[in-house]
Amino acid sequence: MYVKHIKGQISETILTEYFLRYRFYVFRPLAGFGPVDIVVISSQTGNTYLLDAKATSKRKLKGRVGLQPIYRNLSKEQKLLGVRIAYVDIKTREVEIRPRIQEITDLKKMKNFRVD
Repeated sequence: MYVKHIKGQISETILTEYFLRYRFYVFRPLAGFGPVDIVVISSQTGNTYLLDAKATSKRKLKGRVGLQPIYRNLSKEQKLLGVRIAYVDIKTREVEIRPRIQEITDLKKMKNFRVD
């Protein structure tokens, strides 16, 4: 199996777990290809989000200190559909979604909300 495909599958799996912990319904397309990797629906509001999972990548840029994240562009089709990119760090399991999903930001601020 191609290493990029393995990293992609791991990223999608971590992203699935991330949303399940925040009480979202998670759906993964059966075809395995297309403009969307994961569809999530908020169990609180019913809002639907389309996500493209990407493993976090960094590079050294001339004149900059340290490694800089590489941000990907959406395709025309993804822009039309309103897809968000979810950057997943495979080593730390951290997830960054662009643009952010306000519901997740709000849940993180709640003192009584537990992500077990």
